[in-house]
Amino acid sequence: MCSGSWNIKREWSSPAVFIRRRQQQKKKSDVSVMTLRRKRLRLTRRRRRAAGAELGLIRRRRRRAAEADMAMLNLKLHLENRRILAENERLRERASVLRGENLALRENLCKTVAEAAPPAETTTGC
Repeated sequence: MCSGSWNIKREWSSPAVFIRRRQQQKKKSDVSVMTLRRKRLRLTRRRRRAAGAELGLIRRRRRRAAEADMAMLNLKLHLENRRILAENERLRERASVLRGENLALRENLCKTVAEAAPPAETTTGC
């Protein structure tokens, strides 16, 4: 066995002082380890918050893009609806004109048929 395995420094008067100082150094190192752990935890939380903020930003951008797409689709449908309504109005006016022409032609036809046919053979359809 080795003699003098206690390797005590000369400034320390006894092994008890050596042990006490060792414990104090160990506490300091424990404190620094705890401080480093806290710092690491804080940094991790910050990173997660930043990633969450980025994720929220991405979600907001996607939501805005979806809203813009919906607004564009709504506008297209609105314009198509207005076009269909205008076309419907034009067709209604055209149908009214054609109905008037049809009535005028019928009247004219009835007059010509009545003039051409003898009075006994007149049909009641005109």
